[in-house]
Amino acid sequence: MRGPTDGRDLVVSFPAAGAGGTTLEQGEKVAARRGAAYLALPNPATAEALASGQWQAHCVEELGRAADQASAGRAILIGHSMGGLSAIRMYDGLAARLALPIALLIINTPCPDSLGRIPTMSQLSDAEIAAILAHDGFPRDLLDDEDMLVEIADRLRKDAAVADRLAERVSTTGPLDALHVLSTRGDMFIPLERCAAWRHRVSGEFHLTITDGGHAIDESLTGVLERAVDSALAGAQAGAV
Repeated sequence: MRGPTDGRDLVVSFPAAGAGGTTLEQGEKVAARRGAAYLALPNPATAEALASGQWQAHCVEELGRAADQASAGRAILIGHSMGGLSAIRMYDGLAARLALPIALLIINTPCPDSLGRIPTMSQLSDAEIAAILAHDGFPRDLLDDEDMLVEIADRLRKDAAVADRLAERVSTTGPLDALHVLSTRGDMFIPLERCAAWRHRVSGEFHLTITDGGHAIDESLTGVLERAVDSALAGAQAGAV
């Protein structure tokens, strides 16, 4: 296994349902300030892509390519909301596959309950989804456009249905060896206690950072995100020694 001083850091991000957003932008900026390589990976597009292993195989291939191109010495998987479930799903066995220390940081990702359930948008109406998005600063003019709202809500419901399947799979896996969680008090959809509940699924070091803010990480929280990344990578480095 390559040591953490042998190459650049590799920052890998998985998005919330709907993809993109300010959280990914801030993650990319954190990577740039560190001089790290950056790779954005998708969540599984369908339940079939998840069940077949096709999505996971694609991500492993992309990760391996990015690690080789960057001559990476260590990597961190960062997942926002649904993306946190994707990051956890990818984490298992990844260090051995890539011969790299791997850190794991999830942001406003709900821990599945004993039945594998999470707060989900898959059954919410357009109006309910609009209220959640408006609270988090989504452009009002887009939400007021009826056709646009239908398109946005349909996309989120489809992604949320896949997130439900991801949560079921994550709930049946063994404990994580280490996990860093970032949770914001102003997230009206993912309660703080659902983020804190991850402590019961970690056998080793568990770090929970609680800060103000909404569901997404914006520029005002870049410093908090950067410190969380530093902490997670330091833990991965220590674990590799």
